[in-house]
Amino acid sequence: MKTPKEMPFKKIRMTIFTFVILCITFAIFVSSIVFLCLTKDDARRSIIIFNIIETLIMFALIFIPSFITRITKLKIPPIMEILYIIFCIGSIILGEIGEFYIKFDWWDSLLHFSSGILLGVLGYVIINTFNKYSSEQEFKFSPLFVSFWCICFALAIGAIWEMIEFASDEFLGTNMQQFMGNGTLQTGTPLVGHDALRDTMKDLMLDFGGSLIPAIIGFFELRRHKKGFAISYLEKESNNTKLTKKEDLKESEIKENK
Repeated sequence: MKTPKEMPFKKIRMTIFTFVILCITFAIFVSSIVFLCLTKDDARRSIIIFNIIETLIMFALIFIPSFITRITKLKIPPIMEILYIIFCIGSIILGEIGEFYIKFDWWDSLLHFSSGILLGVLGYVIINTFNKYSSEQEFKFSPLFVSFWCICFALAIGAIWEMIEFASDEFLGTNMQQFMGNGTLQTGTPLVGHDALRDTMKDLMLDFGGSLIPAIIGFFELRRHKKGFAISYLEKESNNTKLTKKEDLKESEIKENK
């Protein structure tokens, strides 16, 4: 358990990390605006406009953890928030704007597999949080059910992301689902039949494969009653504040008695 003295340092480190990412994203946004004003080529302008939209999405994603904390009053662990932002950087800043998806064939597969792992861990955190705060009496789910839930949760988020990719390709003219043969919209040949579904199904299978890792590890953690991510949950900020105040009062009373 973290001591109260360690928490401010954690918050400062998290603030600096988020501030640095915000500065980088803002710099990309401003430079994209400048290049948009200087560029006259229509094809290049469409790419720059897409990059501007991506940076705006990145801004929104960075503030999602703070928004969730403010609405739910649940404190997100710093390590989870850092991993979340790092994943957003790999997907949007490097993948889309940096064109890593085009430069490296394995980049998309790596992100989908790692997202399956992260979403599987998040599934444990979510179900444990609801289990702890939904009622006074805790529910007793079997390890098999909890692990199965985490796999389903990861696949559900993966399916939602595929729908987002499809909507982007449909309305913004992108190629996120790789339906063009050589990865470009200008000179590529549209894939048909089984080949057109290959990228989407591969991504979902990678999400599934990644989620199996925390599901299997968490299953044995729950069976053997070991401490780990399988029993972690989000703490309430109000409860932590009250507990800290109570501890401070007890310490002050002890000092007065002495």
